[in-house]
Amino acid sequence: MDSLQQAAGRLMNRVRVNHVQATERDGAAVFVKRRRAGALAVIWFANRFMALAHNGTSMYLRADEWAAWEVYCAQLLYPERPGARVESSSAVVLPRVDGISVRTMVRRSHPDVRTALVLAARELRRVHETTCAHYRAGWSHGDLHLDNILCDVAEGRATLIDFDIRHAFDVSATLRQCDDVMAVLLEPIGWPDDRWLSLATAFVEEYRRPAVLEALGRQLLVPRGVARLLWYVGTNGASMKQIEPRLQKLQQIVSAVQRGQS
Repeated sequence: MDSLQQAAGRLMNRVRVNHVQATERDGAAVFVKRRRAGALAVIWFANRFMALAHNGTSMYLRADEWAAWEVYCAQLLYPERPGARVESSSAVVLPRVDGISVRTMVRRSHPDVRTALVLAARELRRVHETTCAHYRAGWSHGDLHLDNILCDVAEGRATLIDFDIRHAFDVSATLRQCDDVMAVLLEPIGWPDDRWLSLATAFVEEYRRPAVLEALGRQLLVPRGVARLLWYVGTNGASMKQIEPRLQKLQQIVSAVQRGQS
């Protein structure tokens, strides 16, 4: 099982279906994000894998549908940053965002990483309270690993990026948003040192949405089968012996925050 988990981890970490280029359009700094040639086969296999894991997410097979969704999310969440638009059937233009990914901050042992997690939780709470016309309920990300959260600590701001994967439209808002929170917390749980505890606590305390935390408390169990492989990827290959006691500790953190709200 360990060798299968490692192989799945290497495969998922190499999935790159889009190419991103920093450039300028009309004098403004932007990113041009373009669907790679040959991405269709990769997406098909990734969707099959996610379907087998029953995790309720998928990627758009058609590039034009992905482009429309990417721009829709950017405009919905950040209307104060104009310029997000579809450039072609397989490319989008997005305003360039200042900041460093939370994952990069962690790897560099950045002194402000705790502040970054608090900003990330605050931003996630805000976007989860934003109504999405497609879901007819609160919005959710679907692939919220720490590289998809940029933080500008000096400005006190976090920004969510990369809307390649989405939750299914028939999944409830609470479960979708619980999945987002879980995706953020899985990475700290997998860290080899004890930093995870204070950072996970800070994140949960700042997020603090009751219904989502209640759902999260029920989800803090290592799954079986293919879904377990996705957890292995999400924790960057941490052993289950490390993860299971930390999940129990995380349940205690969630329960403590819930008690503080009652």
